[in-house]
Amino acid sequence: MAEGDSILRIARRMESALGGSRISVRTPGRRRPEGLATASIDGLALRRVESRGKHLLLHFEDDLVLHSHLGMRGSWQLYREGERWRRPGSQAWIALTGNGAEAVNFGGSMMRIVTEGQLRRDPRLGRLGPDVLADDFDPAAVVDRMRAIAPQIELGEALLGQRLVAGIGNIFKSEGCFADGLQATRELMLEAVETGRQPHRVYRAAGRPCPRCGTPIRSRAQGDSARTTYWCPECQPD
Repeated sequence: MAEGDSILRIARRMESALGGSRISVRTPGRRRPEGLATASIDGLALRRVESRGKHLLLHFEDDLVLHSHLGMRGSWQLYREGERWRRPGSQAWIALTGNGAEAVNFGGSMMRIVTEGQLRRDPRLGRLGPDVLADDFDPAAVVDRMRAIAPQIELGEALLGQRLVAGIGNIFKSEGCFADGLQATRELMLEAVETGRQPHRVYRAAGRPCPRCGTPIRSRAQGDSARTTYWCPECQPD
């Protein structure tokens, strides 16, 4: 699943490529966004692109928003206008063209077109915790929030839940805890936004030696979704 660093990186790239232009919209595949008709944003100017946790929000004039969530397998890809896509058009959910660039969505768990008012009332976004990559993110306040709202939940499960803190996925859950906490997680994710590279010191490294002490990395499933957590039992004792 795309984590908050990937979504923020996509948002920045899309705003740089398409921001301010009037957008031509196509839906090459069988899927269509939910909510308002795709034609409602065709020809409108793209004002800004925002990431909110793992959600991508494209704000158009006339107070309309394209809301995308990539889920486990979705992706947004950027091309020069007219450039051949790396995947078949039949797999594309939507294509947005402007400023000589094209942003194409393949897959994902959700896409819809709504008004700004509908977006503000959306319970999925309303339940999100503070975005780990937001400029005003306060790690201490989030720790207090976790202790107050869900003191019984294990840390790995709490980090993935999105209602206590938003944007962290399975990679940075493990890598951030190994690096030493929420602030370290944020720093690792911000670095990934800039470089496009995510750390893999312990993630998917079960059985391999810890890069610090050499102890074999361990793993186990956590929570109802059974997402795997990786850790060093020597550096991160219970």
